[in-house]
Amino acid sequence: MQRTRCSDTLSPSLLHDGMSPEDRHILNAFAAAVRERFPDADVLGFGSRVRGEARWDSDLDVCVIVDRPVDWRLRRRLGDIADDIGFSHDRIISLIVYQRAQLEQGPLSASPLVATIREEGVPA
Repeated sequence: MQRTRCSDTLSPSLLHDGMSPEDRHILNAFAAAVRERFPDADVLGFGSRVRGEARWDSDLDVCVIVDRPVDWRLRRRLGDIADDIGFSHDRIISLIVYQRAQLEQGPLSASPLVATIREEGVPA
């Protein structure tokens, strides 16, 4: 059975990529650190920093999609990575984590937040 990737699940749009080079670097660094522990993870940036509308105090919104069930241990590990990367780059990374199956089959697929990620999400 072929695994669905974020491009199949969310169809992120590259048209909204107004990210600064610094924010792109931070997103890519975060994604690389996540994939060291969770190779199946898809990482997408979204929100004001992706749209190029960020203020000096804006956070970097990031969605992580994994194949395994999402529990507190996974959220904590990913949160620790977000804190490490964010603090080292003077940026707050706000994290949301979904299990791939929830996005494909569950009620989350109709969520306004998921719709925003589908519309403006930029993969790392």
